[in-house]
Amino acid sequence: MLAEITALIIAYKYWAIVPIALFEAPLLSIVVGFFAMTGQLGLVPAFGIIVMGDFFGDTVLYVLGRWGRPILERVGLHLKISAMQVEAGLAYFGRNDRRAIIISKLIHGVGFTGLIVAGSARVPYRRFAFTCVAVTISQSAVLVAVGMLSGKAYQTFAHYLGYFNVVATIVFLAVIIALYRMLLRTIGREHLES
Repeated sequence: MLAEITALIIAYKYWAIVPIALFEAPLLSIVVGFFAMTGQLGLVPAFGIIVMGDFFGDTVLYVLGRWGRPILERVGLHLKISAMQVEAGLAYFGRNDRRAIIISKLIHGVGFTGLIVAGSARVPYRRFAFTCVAVTISQSAVLVAVGMLSGKAYQTFAHYLGYFNVVATIVFLAVIIALYRMLLRTIGREHLES
């Protein structure tokens, strides 16, 4: 997946960032940081596209939760959850909506469902939007910095090691992404166990 994202960004620049940001903003943040450091993308416009794309995706999930359930049921897609589970989820969101949204944004296994539940729980959109944007900006800034560090390493390798740098950078990016995903899974398991 990383190779495809990289190839799309090299070929189409900012136009490639828009659709990818809707679905995979954290991974894209690392890649954009790398390309910003190597001079292939401007940091400010690329970062802005990531934040807007991720927010648009979050809003679609919120709208789906708020108004989409009857449509899904009419089409024949029924959610396999009990009324008690729905009530428990809505009650948790009612008491801890900001915390639940933050957890949904940071833990990928929960994220999709949590943002839909935020809409179902009728969390005020203004609060939902502010929380999502704040989390996206913070998370993306950290991940862009990681990408920029790998871009700096790429430039250093390029200066001293020639063509070996391409392989080293790809391996470095793959390790960073794997560690990021492992961290998210660990946090998700700990949250689900508590």
